[in-house]
Amino acid sequence: MQAQPLIIYIEDNLDNQRLVQRVLAARGYELLLAEDGPAGLALARAHSPALILVDLGIEGLDGYETTTRLKGMPHLATTPIIALTADSSVGSRERALVAGCDGFLAKPIDVRLLPQQLAEFIGGKREALPSALEAPMLRAYSHKLVERLEQQVRELTAANAELQELDRLKSQFLGSLSHELRTPLTSMLGYLELLSRGMLGTLNEVQREAVAVMGRGADLLNRQINNLLYLQEVRSAQLQRTPTSLDTLLRRLSDEVAAQARQADVALTLDLPQQPPAPIDADEQALSLGLRHVIENAVKFNAGGGTAQVALSDEGERAVIRVADTGIGIPADALDKIFLPFYQVDSSLARQHAGSGLGLAIARHVVEAHGGQLTVRSALGIGSVFTAVLPR
Repeated sequence: MQAQPLIIYIEDNLDNQRLVQRVLAARGYELLLAEDGPAGLALARAHSPALILVDLGIEGLDGYETTTRLKGMPHLATTPIIALTADSSVGSRERALVAGCDGFLAKPIDVRLLPQQLAEFIGGKREALPSALEAPMLRAYSHKLVERLEQQVRELTAANAELQELDRLKSQFLGSLSHELRTPLTSMLGYLELLSRGMLGTLNEVQREAVAVMGRGADLLNRQINNLLYLQEVRSAQLQRTPTSLDTLLRRLSDEVAAQARQADVALTLDLPQQPPAPIDADEQALSLGLRHVIENAVKFNAGGGTAQVALSDEGERAVIRVADTGIGIPADALDKIFLPFYQVDSSLARQHAGSGLGLAIARHVVEAHGGQLTVRSALGIGSVFTAVLPR
């Protein structure tokens, strides 16, 4: 059985879509509909149609530019592209042909003639510009395309400038907010320390527990404020590089997170080369902060009885740090978002341990500031592996 000829129809008017669909279906054609230029281009990339119908008056990416882009697809080199338009002004046919159309049909559609007209184009019929008009029409069309591109560049430049200004204002606001919060918090932490040491009077057991709870909450808030401040400052700060021993740094970080791991019943292990690798030039303070966030997450988003492993390998021109856990994992649709500032995975366990959503953003920024890469592989319910690659 012979396959039905496939036609792609790019048209933003639903009534016209339905009319052409009824007419062509009755003649054995298969029709794919697109309501704008980008959708039509996507259909054309995915199929090999016998013919493409384009309404020149579609909104956004107009029919002329859509046709030019279609003609640039190698698999459509011999596919007829037919303009279908209500524009009857002088030169409209010529403009369509110079854009790449192989034929021109005027609206309103003549339903009696349309199937035969399309069959003729599928069979090889082509319309062409008179040779005397070809060069001037091409110049005029090229000039119009250049004007459109220049306008798009101007719009994108303006939009980019606006986004940069919004980002600057956001950073300014967060920096100011963090400083305003830190001032009263410093006093709070100081008095909580005095209370916990009994320097403001003897506390009973209930009072000591209340002070301890307030202290833990204040410490957590202090860390979040520090993260906010660091994220704003590190974007413009220069790294203070010194020879840094990664194995020593990772030992220290593992020791610092060990108590948190024990409390969470997570086995935190450290796998280092027998021969300590050569130091790298790095900002030790910044790198410590970034990697600590990754290690803490491996513990935080884990389950009791789980494991978190920190491993270092020396690969000549680069050092590779892997942090693997048996935790909750990360959904596939969130893998490209978890390094964005303030992003948090929406899951029950993730919400139980929700923080500011800044840790991984800081970690990636620090690693990339050192010329490296921070990537992740993950499977839900199995765990995650974060890999930091640092050049020497």
